[in-house]
Amino acid sequence: MTFVNTALLFALAAVGIPIALHLIARKEPKQVMFPSVRLLTQRFETNRSKVRVRRWWLLALRIAAFAVVALALARPVIAGALSLTWSTIGILSIAGIALLAMASVAAGRPNQKTLVRSLLAAAALALIVAVGWGGYTLASGTKPEIDDATPVALAIVVDNAPLAAWRTGDETQLNRLRAAAKQLILAANRESRFAVIDRSSAPAAFSLDVTGALSKTDALRALEVVQPLESRVEAAARLLQTSEIPSRQVVILSGLTESSFANELSGQSMAALLESSGVAVTVWDMGGPVGTNRTVSLPTLSDVSPAPETSITVAAVLSLEAAATTVDEATDSETNPDGAPGDTSETPPGSLSVTAECVLFPSSAALPVVRDGDIVRPQAKPVDRLSVTMQPGRDVELQMTLPPLPVGLHHGAIRLVGADALAVDDASYFSVAVLPPSRLLLVSDQAEEAEEIAWAVSAPAPIDDPTSQYAIERIGYDDMAASRMTDFDGVILLDPPDSALGEPELIRYREQGGSVWVAAGDRLGEENVAVEGWPVFRRRWRVPEPGTFLEISAASHPALVTLANTPGGVPFQDFRIHQYWQLAPSDNAQVLMRYAGTDHAAVVEWRSKSAAEGATPENTSGSGRIVLMTTPIPAITPPSSSWNELFQADEYWPAFSLVRDVTRYVTGRSAESWMTRVGAPVSVPVRQQAAIEVDGKPRRLQWFPPVGATPVPINVPQGEDSGSGGTLRIVVGQPKHSGMHWIRGDEIGLGFTANLPREQLATTRIDAARLERLFGPDRLRKIDSLDEMEWTSSDDARVVSLWSPIMLLALFVFMLEQVLGNRFYRRSPAAKSGSTRRRSAA
Repeated sequence: MTFVNTALLFALAAVGIPIALHLIARKEPKQVMFPSVRLLTQRFETNRSKVRVRRWWLLALRIAAFAVVALALARPVIAGALSLTWSTIGILSIAGIALLAMASVAAGRPNQKTLVRSLLAAAALALIVAVGWGGYTLASGTKPEIDDATPVALAIVVDNAPLAAWRTGDETQLNRLRAAAKQLILAANRESRFAVIDRSSAPAAFSLDVTGALSKTDALRALEVVQPLESRVEAAARLLQTSEIPSRQVVILSGLTESSFANELSGQSMAALLESSGVAVTVWDMGGPVGTNRTVSLPTLSDVSPAPETSITVAAVLSLEAAATTVDEATDSETNPDGAPGDTSETPPGSLSVTAECVLFPSSAALPVVRDGDIVRPQAKPVDRLSVTMQPGRDVELQMTLPPLPVGLHHGAIRLVGADALAVDDASYFSVAVLPPSRLLLVSDQAEEAEEIAWAVSAPAPIDDPTSQYAIERIGYDDMAASRMTDFDGVILLDPPDSALGEPELIRYREQGGSVWVAAGDRLGEENVAVEGWPVFRRRWRVPEPGTFLEISAASHPALVTLANTPGGVPFQDFRIHQYWQLAPSDNAQVLMRYAGTDHAAVVEWRSKSAAEGATPENTSGSGRIVLMTTPIPAITPPSSSWNELFQADEYWPAFSLVRDVTRYVTGRSAESWMTRVGAPVSVPVRQQAAIEVDGKPRRLQWFPPVGATPVPINVPQGEDSGSGGTLRIVVGQPKHSGMHWIRGDEIGLGFTANLPREQLATTRIDAARLERLFGPDRLRKIDSLDEMEWTSSDDARVVSLWSPIMLLALFVFMLEQVLGNRFYRRSPAAKSGSTRRRSAA
């Protein structure tokens, strides 16, 4: 036990007041019936009684009353681990006092000596045990740590994820988080150590003082690139382990949405760390978002590398979410496109009219630029606009149309007009590279199959249309020797003979970084085919009925990423494969697709040893690709028609899409992805001759993020053969904000767009059981109000105040003193009878 106000223990000196009162107390006068000598003798006895105590139990109660009040004023506290022990001691003390009171009452009655002795013995036993047990506990027990007098090592983890920018009325969740963090810092002891830790990747560190912690709290912003919340809690726990303060506490300020956490497996090591380090975790649940929010999904382009002067369709999905409020309240709080309160008179109940617009950012040689300390960026110009009616839980698909664009890199966005609870998901950004038509050489001896492939890769434009993405030239295998393959961006070989693979012109084309797509079929023969520089075709594999089908094994490969991300998947199982070539294993082959149920490769990317050794920075950005398909395509004429059914069904869109995507990859039209997600590393190609200034010094580019007052310089390293006109890849960094990112210093319009993944904005709340599994049920405390905060880090260090029970004991002692005092000082029966006789005689 210890005391919050030790100085007030001097009030125990007040116990002398009842002692003095009893010592000087005047004996109750009696009526004298004797002569004068008897009167003098009685006067002497009366004077002597002034220094003799006659009401010992009443004196003891009065002393106890003053002592209990003095103890209560000193505010004693006990260790939480010893609360049961001290409660038992208190009960024994109260029982002893009660037994003393009962003995006093019994002593005033005749013939109760046996009962009085029994009560006195029981009272003495209870008090002796209580005093002895209390003394032993004081000497050997754990000394409690007083809340407002003991410093604490406090780490405040603030969940400033993108949802922290959620606005309800005039207040954001981030403002509530800041206010809560400040309240905790100001409520703790001034000698405490404070660490304010957000969801960024910055190292966890203690602030120098309270002012530093408050300043860091004021600097908190809603972040788009965040670390999992449990990893930041683990960092906080490891930081607290370095503190010499024994009381260590982690406080999490969060809305507890599932998007803030990674997975349950990541929390296993953290729970063990908290248990071993003695760090307690307190979670303040600020509640879920309240209000209405409109969301536009990430955009989908009909073509990422269209031909010049062709229209492009940009699609997105709109969603409406009413979080923790009624639909009517959400509708009333919305704004219409003009910024006025929403008018629901023309829309069904619970619905909302939303306007979306498609904008393009114009490319300018003079922008962006820093002017008067501010960045001046190109202003977006609307190119399409659409209004839709939305209801919660019902998605609406938007299709916006871009005008015909010239050759170059173009950037734009689909954005919603007006304001709602969360602004970060009201815009979705995209980039499109308009490339000149790619020259494609199609080699086949089957005119019908060549025509089918040519139509597939050039659709929807006619084969010879100038707006087509490809300028296609078709020849037979006998004409390969006379062709100039170096004039083409890509070559497709349909069912080639083995002699075509060794054609010198094809070998020269490959050595210079040319890209080839080969669909092997019947004309390779029956047995092993080994051509230098190509993989070994070991045998023709005939599949028993009903045959096999294609399966994607490299979903992230640029040639297959579109197919892999197709909603609902690609039904390749409906297009059976009956024959294919089995390739010998090789380290130079990356398997892109396999045949279902086997390890046999269906589509591989092959790089010969000579090509890999001769790769240069110029040809690494879009050339030198060799793609092999071990079954023929389109396989619509005998004898190749017996190999597969890829192009033989009425709706063969999977094979159609496969041909288009692989052709786009081979010709380099899908080499660059100018759209990325926030936080992902970004590298872009630049012209090599731009890497050197006229004076020979290395050149710098400038990266203009959508948020920030100054551009970020990027050094461009000098590559080999810098005057060859090739390209060089440079690493830009990791974008921290969604929007349009410009890169100035190379080609006009160079840049990229970044979007925040929409799964990071999910408002679904985490399950309480999962929260306990993450942090451990023994170390976790969950509070709904900061007033419930307990500053100790464990139950052993937690203190329990005895103010209430001691004040109750004081009340009991005062009441008992009043009862006994009234009994002792009331007039005796003899005095009453004498008075009655005198009144009768009169």
